[in-house]
Amino acid sequence: MRLRNQLLGGTAIIALLFGGPDAANASIQGLSGGKTSSASPQLLAQAKVVSNKATVAKITDITNLRKGPGTNYEIVARAVAGDSYPIVGSEGDWYQIKLSSGNKAYVANWVVDTDTSTNSGNSSNTGQKPDKEAIVKIVDTTNLRKGPGLDYEVVTKARAGESFPIIKLTGDWYQVSLPSGGSAYVAKWVVNTGEVSQKDNKVYIYHTHNRESWKNVSTSTKGTSYDDPKVNITLVGKQLAQSLEKKGIASLLEETDFAAKLNEQKLSYTKAYAESRKAVDHAIQSHASLTYFFDIHRDADVPRSKTTVTINGKSYARIMFVIGDVNPTYKENKKFADALHALLNKRYPGISRGVLTKSAHQGNAEYNQSVSNGSLLLEFGGVNNTLQENLQTADAFADVFAEYYKSIK
Repeated sequence: MRLRNQLLGGTAIIALLFGGPDAANASIQGLSGGKTSSASPQLLAQAKVVSNKATVAKITDITNLRKGPGTNYEIVARAVAGDSYPIVGSEGDWYQIKLSSGNKAYVANWVVDTDTSTNSGNSSNTGQKPDKEAIVKIVDTTNLRKGPGLDYEVVTKARAGESFPIIKLTGDWYQVSLPSGGSAYVAKWVVNTGEVSQKDNKVYIYHTHNRESWKNVSTSTKGTSYDDPKVNITLVGKQLAQSLEKKGIASLLEETDFAAKLNEQKLSYTKAYAESRKAVDHAIQSHASLTYFFDIHRDADVPRSKTTVTINGKSYARIMFVIGDVNPTYKENKKFADALHALLNKRYPGISRGVLTKSAHQGNAEYNQSVSNGSLLLEFGGVNNTLQENLQTADAFADVFAEYYKSIK
């Protein structure tokens, strides 16, 4: 209920900027599904307090900007995802916005998000993201749908404990952002709502096989296994976390020695994913903002010619995405992996080896990926690569993931 009041309050503020208390009342009526709801004196007072805020329309997809409030009006410009424009008015389902040239145009409200930013007197300022982000937290396994109703197609399933950023409320349905890109709708009766700081951790980095190392530095060899208690794959995860932090994406780095945990409990190597799952579940309970889960490994004794690429004179360990199809919603995880694979090879040609789907007879085939549609297993190079090659790949992956992350915000 608190979140709904905040959403309605925000709507009233926007409406007040457009045309005073009557417009605020009208906007609240629209949000409440047609039922009249008068703005309280407290709500209007709140709106006056923030009247020094400029409301901006943030474009969510490539779209036309038009001379008037309708698709029959002349196109005056095109906008791309991420562009922001100050809102100066509204007519029906269209916002009137101010262009950088000083001219005005109209954009459909279904292709924008709205934001508020401090109005410093320059009406062309674009908005900053608020410090808090509204989220829904799934309380039971449920369907996410293409539209706000049970008659819409199911896009994917969400699991208890998953959290999704809220885009808007339509009747009794929240439109939420998906980790793999795009959006879906979830019924508000199967979620809890709240807020998380935009600065909270978004990415969880861990290593189920945390002692995986490389031939040139490994101190422990058993068969085809090359392990080391200190110089191992965890250094790659640490580099990735540091690179993401520099790009403004807060990450939680798991430092549990799962190999030691298995030894202490006299458990076989095959139980590693069950052990790392305990850490993943604990992280989810402690950090509601976590959306992306990267389990970083290194591949086996694969020839260097298959696991190494040289780009602009630098040698990189190539990445392979592994998706397990035992996870009931693995197609969403694969969609996410496919998007990153394409972006990686666009920015760093040949650095991605592609996306490999594994079934139950090929191994674990779940890989803790059922915790989120943004969960991936990443194989960085193989035993014949070097630590330095892997660290450079961690920086490249951070570079590309940051681009992806910002593109779907």
